[in-house]
Amino acid sequence: MRVLVIILVMMVRILPAPVEVQERGGSFRYDPSKVEFRLDPKAKIPSEGYTLDITRTRVRAVASTPAGLFYAAKTLEQIADQAGNDAIPCMKITDYPRYSWRGFHVDPCRHFQSVEDLKSMIDIMAKYKINTFHWHLTDDQGWRIEIKKYPRLTSIGAWRTEWDGGVHGGYYSQEEIKDIVAYAAERFVTVVPEIEMPGHAVAAVRAYPELSCTGEPVGSFSTWGSPDIVMCPGKETMFEFLDDVIAEVSALFPGEYIHIGGDECKKTRWEKCPACQARIKAEGLERTADATPEERLQSYAVKRMEGILAKYGKKLIGWDEILEGGLSPNATVMSWRGEKGGIAAAEQGHDVIMCPQKDGMYLDHYQGDPKIEPETISGDNTLEKVYSYNPSIPVKGLQGNLWSEYIYSEAQRQYMFYPRAFAIAEIAWSLPQNKDFEAFCTAVDRACQDLDARGVNYHIPMPEQPGGSYDHVAFLDKATLEFSTTRPMRMVYTLDGSEPTATSATYEKPLEFSKDATLKIACVTSFGKLGKVRTITVEKQGPKPALAVEAGEHGLNLSTTYGFFLNWEDIPATAFWTAPFAVEGLKEIPKLEPTHYNMMGLNFYAAEATGYVNIPKDGVYVFSTVFDQLWIDGEKLIDNGAEVKKHSRHDSSVALAKGLHPIKVRFLSNVQGGWTTARNRGEVLYRRVEEKDFHTLRTDRLYRPL
Repeated sequence: MRVLVIILVMMVRILPAPVEVQERGGSFRYDPSKVEFRLDPKAKIPSEGYTLDITRTRVRAVASTPAGLFYAAKTLEQIADQAGNDAIPCMKITDYPRYSWRGFHVDPCRHFQSVEDLKSMIDIMAKYKINTFHWHLTDDQGWRIEIKKYPRLTSIGAWRTEWDGGVHGGYYSQEEIKDIVAYAAERFVTVVPEIEMPGHAVAAVRAYPELSCTGEPVGSFSTWGSPDIVMCPGKETMFEFLDDVIAEVSALFPGEYIHIGGDECKKTRWEKCPACQARIKAEGLERTADATPEERLQSYAVKRMEGILAKYGKKLIGWDEILEGGLSPNATVMSWRGEKGGIAAAEQGHDVIMCPQKDGMYLDHYQGDPKIEPETISGDNTLEKVYSYNPSIPVKGLQGNLWSEYIYSEAQRQYMFYPRAFAIAEIAWSLPQNKDFEAFCTAVDRACQDLDARGVNYHIPMPEQPGGSYDHVAFLDKATLEFSTTRPMRMVYTLDGSEPTATSATYEKPLEFSKDATLKIACVTSFGKLGKVRTITVEKQGPKPALAVEAGEHGLNLSTTYGFFLNWEDIPATAFWTAPFAVEGLKEIPKLEPTHYNMMGLNFYAAEATGYVNIPKDGVYVFSTVFDQLWIDGEKLIDNGAEVKKHSRHDSSVALAKGLHPIKVRFLSNVQGGWTTARNRGEVLYRRVEEKDFHTLRTDRLYRPL
């Protein structure tokens, strides 16, 4: 049966892969009048499951639940689309989900998402049998749900002023939320709202400062991270507020669950808060072997929240931090920091939803080489890695999470979401023995054609160089460029400066160069669509000669000017620069001013460091940095420009002779796209082109002029 399933799946590959496919032979000429959908509650078909029987004369779908018939229709739609509504292969499909919770999570708090875009996403979710939409509605950077009793949550908390002066925000009215919930329900998708507490609550505290320990006014939180501005569980007003909010939220969402967050709550203010310490004493929340008093205070707050939810007929879900200090009696745990929290919760008899970030379930992580992919938070979750995830214990379900810190447009959100969302749809529905990555990739190409028809963006891999990609390749005698992709795809290229097409030369083996060239290379889908074209300059160089100068002391000379600048060109010609002063090394440059993880009240500045770098021997060197600019021998080697500078995306190479070479490093302390450059480590990395690993450019290779 396994071989038969693979053969049929390759012919007409369905997403997600069905439990069982029986070949009948022949075909059915598609005719909607000869398609029957029958609901039979007594049929021995698991909930949401169905049978789809295609013969030469008719199609019959049977299910025990309306959702099952809906999914049968979606499967038939996929088959008909692939057959061009013509001759559909005769077969019998028996299908049902592996997990009852098959979820996607989106975050409009960091970057808002319109109602229209949400509906588009729900349509695609439903087509691929995803049944849960986890809607993250409140966070530090924005409160996105209208609460009529607390209007300042949306008049103040829904808007933030960015560091560049722009204003970002938006919220969903209760009527819009009702519309989304009803729209999803028609497609058998349940919407689960998330109302964060007690941490990730700056937006709420901005609107109502009395919710915090100090009661002090708070400005916009326009960076990413976890501030220590949290709600105060020592005050009864916090629970009164949450009760009022949940009263309105529960009336909008008919599903049985409400997510309360509970993650990444910094408790430093609770340690000094008289009200919190009084609550700890009154409730007997002493330190235990497993938890601090403040961790037990969080557990107390979560349990209070569970009682509030129960009052309105709702069940509690929280991130795995709700385990700390003791788990609420009936809580469901979303395990995101790995599987450990989920395993611990399951051992205590709780329902578990697995979404471990490093095992593929976080779609805000890189899906290709970070050197060439758009900036995102971190991590490595390729399509194959997502597809390979399999929970180590029985759980209620799986969920893919897409946080939006580095998602600045809907097109980018879609780029991060698809096609990895298809992998989550498949592993949440299909049995492991019916998975086949090669067949899945074939189906993905078909699904991407559907996305094209909908006007939805998606990720097509880019050709990658082993060890890290870069677009300026220097060489001495010859260069050999090798490329790979994160999923099986044909690569096409040109060498004459023209743009490649689907009919250009196919990359089949490493390319060799003995003279200057411009290589343009891209991946192409099975239906002829090209991904992003990489343009790689290949340049033959002689080693730049070292200077015949005497080295001074280790370190660099540094000059600074204060102000908020997004680009080096923004610094006015009249800016006052300090006289050069000595710094020990590069790591000091981003740390000239004190910082706090709340990233408020920072003193921003520009800095330029100059000196010499000692190159150990002749050769071609690859450099990497997140500093704004890196100059060597008076030439700008790396320019990170106006981009978010969290990871290096503009590595470059140059041929250098052994000895001292002038070096200049430019740094802007600023906040760009929510990322604070003061958090950067302050380093330049280098490696000889034939080496695999980078080295840190340390102080012992840097010299100040005499």
